[in-house]
Amino acid sequence: MKKSFAYVALCALTLAAPAAAERIYVPVLGDGSALTTKVWVAGAERQVAAAAGRAGLVALEAGSAADVRALMAGRGGKDGAEVPAFTEDELYQAGVEVPLGDLPRPREMASLSVGAANLSEQTASCRATLSRPDGSRLGEIQFEVEPMSLARRAAAGRGQVGAVTVTCDQSFYPLAVATDAKGLKPIIAKGIGPNGACALVLTLFQQLNGHYSAVSPPGVFHSATKANPKGIICIRSQTELHIAKATYEWDTTLGPWSPRDHSGLHNLGYFFLDRYRSGVIGNVNFAGPNKNYLKFMQNVGMVPGTNTSNKLDYVMQTNLTYHQIYTFDAANKQARLQVYLNGLQVASFSLATQPGNNQTLIVKPFNAAGNTNLALIAEFGNYLNQHHPEEATVGWKYSNFKVDMISK
Repeated sequence: MKKSFAYVALCALTLAAPAAAERIYVPVLGDGSALTTKVWVAGAERQVAAAAGRAGLVALEAGSAADVRALMAGRGGKDGAEVPAFTEDELYQAGVEVPLGDLPRPREMASLSVGAANLSEQTASCRATLSRPDGSRLGEIQFEVEPMSLARRAAAGRGQVGAVTVTCDQSFYPLAVATDAKGLKPIIAKGIGPNGACALVLTLFQQLNGHYSAVSPPGVFHSATKANPKGIICIRSQTELHIAKATYEWDTTLGPWSPRDHSGLHNLGYFFLDRYRSGVIGNVNFAGPNKNYLKFMQNVGMVPGTNTSNKLDYVMQTNLTYHQIYTFDAANKQARLQVYLNGLQVASFSLATQPGNNQTLIVKPFNAAGNTNLALIAEFGNYLNQHHPEEATVGWKYSNFKVDMISK
């Protein structure tokens, strides 16, 4: 297999792959030595390295994120930690305070550096906030990230750090690199939680029938505007739940098609656990005029970068209200979308899932967006000017949300 090797002298580099369709970004992380990151694109290996103490960002083209895999080179020639390969869809909006998941326990942490990638055309001003295990503030790190690049800074007091949050004034992808107590094993911590502020916070309560449910107040919970294009519902759970089947129901009143691209993907509902990778319960979209199809995907429990998806030809019309039912049946490894109009089912299709955990959806509380015990996120609509083909749904209304979960 032919290999190519390049040192990242600049903060950005482009590697091209055949049949390019989507742009994928891979951090290249320096640790005070020439630390190599191995990148595979559709099975072909490439190697890039950061110069001592430097961090870089590789931009490459691939058929999809599933075609890309990246690993830090471990000691003795062994493969090290998985490096996150991400797309623009996984960026956090400017100003969001994003917690990092997967950090080692303080006493098990030999080193820690925090940072962010910036894909905008302007320099980003960022801040990492360090907290002790009891939640008290430990310190703060201010840093800047140049356009289309990545930067990170060493964090002091590593033996006391229980949590880290990162925020920037441009859209960003946060991360941290830690090593274990022996200083040999790198651990990469990534952002978790919603991609914006929670507009509504609900709590899962156990019902008389044993189900766990959360219900929005009757009527519209999000009316998409240019100033407020995306609606976010944050859902709490007081305990970890092992779920056999989760059912989401909500209404969508279609407004005008996006003026940028009428046929683009208009979001109906997006449901996930604490993160995008391996945590999407369902992402439901409709492609507008000239394409006219419903589509949904999921990736719960799957290898990062992989998913299952399906679509169905159907014509939705503006100024009508549709009722959607999305069912994630972990016990039977299947997800299904049903769409109703005026009480009649007008569309229904399904796909296979691979939830793992003995065919169980694990709903585990975490802390993010200033809320404790968050367990599920539900988002409706897209931000303005998201990466094609995702379009904003300005003028659309979302109402009467409910999630019902059956324990295994």
